[in-house]
Amino acid sequence: MNKFGMLTLSVVVATSLAACGDNGEEFENETNGDAPEEGDDNTEVQEEEVNVDDMDDGADEGDGETEADEAWYEELPYNEFDLEAEYDHGEYEAEYEYEGGSPEVEIEDSRDGEDMELEGQAALDALSDILPEMDIDENSSDEEIQEAAIDAFNLDEDYSELEVEIEFNGDETEVEDES
Repeated sequence: MNKFGMLTLSVVVATSLAACGDNGEEFENETNGDAPEEGDDNTEVQEEEVNVDDMDDGADEGDGETEADEAWYEELPYNEFDLEAEYDHGEYEAEYEYEGGSPEVEIEDSRDGEDMELEGQAALDALSDILPEMDIDENSSDEEIQEAAIDAFNLDEDYSELEVEIEFNGDETEVEDES
C-alpha cells in the first residue's frame, strides 16, 4: 500500500511540475519510466524531492511576477487608446481604458473571415507587448501616432479607414486616415 501511495504522489507531483514547466519534455521523461521497484534508489530520491513547502514558495513567487508584469499599463503616457482599422475583408479594433483599478480591454478582429474577440485578462495580455512598445506621447504628431499604431499592431497598410483615438491625461488626440 505504501508503494502505491508513493507512486501516486510522484505522478501528481510530476504532473504539477510539468504544468508549470517551460515544455512538456519534463513530464514525458518522468512518466515514461517504469514504476520504482522495492529497493530502487530512485524511490529515496523522489521522497526527498517531494516537498510541499517548496511548491508553495514557487506559487508565491509566480504571484509576485504577475503583479510586476501587470504594472506596465501604469507607465503608459495615456489612459485611453482606441484603434479601428477597416479593410475590404474585415475590421480590426483594439480598445484600452485605464483610470486606476483594473484596465478595461477589448480586441476584435474579423479580417480574413476570422472572428476573434478577446476581453479582460486575455486582451490585456495581448496588448502588454504592443502598447508599451509604441513610442508616442502628447507631443507626437498625427503621422507619428499613425505610424506607431500600424507598426505596433502589425497592420496591413491597405486599410480603407484607420482611426486612432488617444487620451493623454484628459487631452484627446484623434487621428483619421481614409484611403
